[in-house]
Amino acid sequence: MAIDFKDLTILFGSETSDRNRPKVKPTLENIVDLIYKHDDLGPWIAGGCGRQVALGEHKFNDIDVWFKNSFQFEQTRARLNDAFGYEMYETYTSENAVTYQVGDYKVQLIRRAYYPNVDAVFNSFDFTCCQVGLDKNLQPYGPGVEDARSNRLVMNNYDPKAFLARYAKYVGYGYVMDPDQFVEILNREDLNYEFDASVFGY
Repeated sequence: MAIDFKDLTILFGSETSDRNRPKVKPTLENIVDLIYKHDDLGPWIAGGCGRQVALGEHKFNDIDVWFKNSFQFEQTRARLNDAFGYEMYETYTSENAVTYQVGDYKVQLIRRAYYPNVDAVFNSFDFTCCQVGLDKNLQPYGPGVEDARSNRLVMNNYDPKAFLARYAKYVGYGYVMDPDQFVEILNREDLNYEFDASVFGY
């Protein structure tokens, strides 16, 4: 008896099944839309991505996403995976964050801490120039916009473990700290002079 094998997926399935096939293209607009899809009380995109948009840059190192609780974290992860399928894959995971490559973008879902609102997220950042969010319309906002655009490096939360590494990173971006504030920090006894990539927390 002859068997018609025109569609072998009936027997063996397919790598491009409906479950894995992207439902939308992994553009920046679609990624942001899905992150903000259901809840105005989080999650929030904030940090380096917002700072770069405030500077008129449209190529980002990563998109950092912050949450109000673990349920929202898991809900967002599932929503992104459902939409992007095999265009989204995990590249790194730690207790602090799970990082995905989504098309051309690196999306970091932060879980090292959860926050009641975006102001609490901003207040957790070490430098004021990082206190910039990216809203649903891809517009920057937050208390750090002016410092981000004027290349001012101002301490918000001092972290002795990470300060020198973070300072070097932002000086490399062209930011300048007030000399008196810098000397004051250098004189602190708890300042860590030995650091590696682990101090960045992700």
